[in-house]
Amino acid sequence: MDIGVKYCGGCNPRYERKNILERLRREYDGITIHLVKEDEIYDLIIVLCGCSSCCVNHENIKGKKGKLILSSEKDYNKLIQFIEG
Repeated sequence: MDIGVKYCGGCNPRYERKNILERLRREYDGITIHLVKEDEIYDLIIVLCGCSSCCVNHENIKGKKGKLILSSEKDYNKLIQFIEG
């Protein structure tokens, strides 16, 4: 699965956002994670926000299987449910 990641600007991070991606890499083989390029197509888009404001612009990026907006480390379970879905 190819996952595209769009980070927010990080102006008010409440947690270490990269920990979610590091954990995902450790727990799942066959997942490739890329920083989003608007001309690329990914299976899943993760919008990785540092706080609950989720103010990053992401309307024009879409994944084949969808898009998830994560704003805390607790959202990791939402990501796993989506992947294992």
